[in-house]
Amino acid sequence: MFFHIFLGLLVAVLGEEVHELRSECLNEAQLMEKLLKGSGYSKHKIPRENGITVSVEFWIQEINSISEMTNDFELELFINEMWTDPSLRFPHLGACKANLTLDQQTLTKLWTPNTCFVNSKFAEIYESSFQNVFLTLFDNGTVWVNYRVRVKGACNMDLVDFPMDTQSCRLNYQSFTYNNEEVRLQWNSQRSPVFALQEIRIADFWLKDITPAVIKRDYPAGLWDELVVTFVFERRYMWYFLQAYLPTFFSIFISWIAFSLGPQAITPRTMIGVNALLSMIFHFGSIMKNLPRVSYIKAIDVWMLSSMTFVFLSLIELAIVGYKLQIQREKEHVIEKVDKIARFAFPAGFSIFNIIYWARYGFKVG
Repeated sequence: MFFHIFLGLLVAVLGEEVHELRSECLNEAQLMEKLLKGSGYSKHKIPRENGITVSVEFWIQEINSISEMTNDFELELFINEMWTDPSLRFPHLGACKANLTLDQQTLTKLWTPNTCFVNSKFAEIYESSFQNVFLTLFDNGTVWVNYRVRVKGACNMDLVDFPMDTQSCRLNYQSFTYNNEEVRLQWNSQRSPVFALQEIRIADFWLKDITPAVIKRDYPAGLWDELVVTFVFERRYMWYFLQAYLPTFFSIFISWIAFSLGPQAITPRTMIGVNALLSMIFHFGSIMKNLPRVSYIKAIDVWMLSSMTFVFLSLIELAIVGYKLQIQREKEHVIEKVDKIARFAFPAGFSIFNIIYWARYGFKVG
């Protein structure tokens, strides 16, 4: 019984001492007051005289759009930056916690590497009820900053293989203020520094690959470390196959029906050929109005122009038949021979064209 009473008193005394120790430790506000004001800290001074290393990670949250008309792409991502500032070490100050989670106002009082996307059309930090900035300070002086941002980056597209094309778009990230003698940027080497948080779904593209790299950028003021992320997108072209390629197949096949109507059916053969040609022109125009004007020939241009050529040649064959019909009425079997040759020559020529076309541009189901 005396043992239980003694144990209870001991627990009570120790609990009071722990409570006193906790009440004497510094909370976040008190600790930052000591670090920033009591030690002469300046946010304009680089933490180390010989320069500082900043590790970076990108977490891709979503890729919203890729536009051929404006040559850009838009995405949402988390930017993680981590560096060590010796002036912010606090294991000797009796903090209540070994790491502090702080707000964006505190970040404005700290030194930062002033990084930005140098090739973006715009970049902004999200403000969904408050600015989306996460700041953690560890007791060894390590600063971890996480920004949730939306970026629209330029993307120089090559549409030669459109719509079976693959596009590479880049984001270039560097310190706007400090060259690499003051700030050395590097990707986080502990794991893959750029990755998607979830499966990326885009209406017109597959995200095929993400490649991080580091380059040196030479400016008049010195060398800058530049982090480069290359996104490789492969177009899903099934929509174009259904809306452009498949209708042209049907239009060409319909134009070949004229070869079986006989040399006397000039009027219906003319209507078939003209309607097929007008249908192709309409499809071609509806696709081209949604594409930028470029000075080179695209894969879909080759297809549509070649398909129109086949239909146009069927009208030329009709003109030859009509001309021969007028001057050689007694030799109708000769005219029928022209149609017979056309019935085999046109499908054979179109088949050869398809073999060459798909061998050059490739057939990908997407």
